[in-house]
Amino acid sequence: VLRERAVATNANRRLPRETIDDMRAAGVLKVLQSPHNGGYGLSMRDHLDVNAALAEGCGSTAWVVGVTHAHSWMMSHFPAEAQEATYGTNPDAFISAVIGPRGRAVRTEGGWRLTGVWPFASGSENADWLFLGAMMVDGDQERGPAEFLLPTSAATYRDDWHTTGLTGTGSCSVEVHDLFVADAFHLP
Repeated sequence: VLRERAVATNANRRLPRETIDDMRAAGVLKVLQSPHNGGYGLSMRDHLDVNAALAEGCGSTAWVVGVTHAHSWMMSHFPAEAQEATYGTNPDAFISAVIGPRGRAVRTEGGWRLTGVWPFASGSENADWLFLGAMMVDGDQERGPAEFLLPTSAATYRDDWHTTGLTGTGSCSVEVHDLFVADAFHLP
């Protein structure tokens, strides 16, 4: 099926929703996801084997699923409140990310004000949640990088993924401006 969809995936520059739905139905997105969050908690070897098999059908699908595995693993390191918000009602949640600290998060009461543009957010248009990396600023002190979790509906998408490699990954840029992110939704 992935092989049959590969040409259309590349032409559309993103994975079709049907492919994400198929990955969810098959449990493929849960390979590294913590059992606590409804995943399988499998090994890195399993992760590599699954992605190698997917790549036989579509390299773009394998890329998006591969990075999604890493993001679901990272989710287990977030505070319990963020894990519950992400997986509590949807154990098949799909998380996209740009881990590098491309944005800026300014300390405010109860959380952070997040602003920035993050390129290369693979699969983000099909995702439920985003991790976005930013430098934390508290007053006049820079505190270092952190990951911030937000629903994809809080971001604006730029249709700027025009490339000749991994064409179907939908790795467009995402943007947020002055978005409040509660303390429980960041990972320093």
